[in-house]
Amino acid sequence: MTHDPAGHQSARRLKAMKVARALYLALLAWQPIWLAFLPPPAGKASWPIALVATLPLLLPLPGVLSRRPRAMVWGGYLALVYFMFGVMEWWSAPGQRLAAGVEVLLSAAFLITLAIATRKQPRGNKPSRPGR
Repeated sequence: MTHDPAGHQSARRLKAMKVARALYLALLAWQPIWLAFLPPPAGKASWPIALVATLPLLLPLPGVLSRRPRAMVWGGYLALVYFMFGVMEWWSAPGQRLAAGVEVLLSAAFLITLAIATRKQPRGNKPSRPGR
């Protein structure tokens, strides 16, 4: 039986892409849950705030659903904003620490799995340049 590291890496990346997609969808779903449905102090109970917080995550959604790497990376850029917002809310609003912690965990987990899924594969053994 032959060991196929390229196939293993490909399967690992595909699995990471699927997990990243699920985490992105969870982050998207968490916005209205936290900002519209949870009553104060755990949430904001405000539909306008939930709408404004959810709309940016809808922009790369078609590409995220089809697991296109470029759309996933754009989702990662957006997740950084949600990560920062979650940390800010966790730090400044004691009543919202649990909800903000969920947002921080979802966005951080998405970013980590996205890094695994979109990492470039090594090109193999390149011949070394003369003089190096």
